[in-house]
Amino acid sequence: MSSIFLNLCYNFFMGRDKLKRELKFKPLCKAFYSECKNSNKIELLHEEIEAIYLMDLKNLYQADAAKAMGISRATFAKIIKNAREKVALMLITGANLEVLDEKKSFRVATLSDNKDKIENPIVTAKYIHIYEVKKDNVLKLKVLENPASDKNFRPGQILPEMLDKLHINFFVSKVIGSGLKDALLSHGIFAISKEKIDINTLLNPTT
Repeated sequence: MSSIFLNLCYNFFMGRDKLKRELKFKPLCKAFYSECKNSNKIELLHEEIEAIYLMDLKNLYQADAAKAMGISRATFAKIIKNAREKVALMLITGANLEVLDEKKSFRVATLSDNKDKIENPIVTAKYIHIYEVKKDNVLKLKVLENPASDKNFRPGQILPEMLDKLHINFFVSKVIGSGLKDALLSHGIFAISKEKIDINTLLNPTT
């Protein structure tokens, strides 16, 4: 193993602050393997991908990103520096990258014309159903009126920000346009199209 990997390992694991971070982003892809003949493995901590999500995807200032994670600006600066070094090292050396996922629960939003059950889950349905999934349990948190059911509003203009404030990780609908998918992804929300949406879909939205 090269000295740069040893130095990274020492810096990342010997002096880390153990304070709990606020982790809202749920990684979808957790392993990136290179075609290069490099067997070295880099581990991207969950707090590090959270920092990349806040600064490089949501374009927050460091102070705002630190506040979102519940840590000091100095601690955040160290985390984002480590994260970017690891990504750069992966790209330059061709090492394999694995993302550690510490988030034990996630939130799913889907749509329905029925307030009590999932029915006709299209983007312009009357209601948004919000669920929290933890292990094998699905809890319905709330049902909201869908502002995108009004033809005066475009889903891509109104839903991403609304769902971001609700800390949604996955948005599941029968049909999702590319514009809405891109807008959701810019907020760290993964859009998934499913012909049928039931309890198994909520438990495993990506499969």
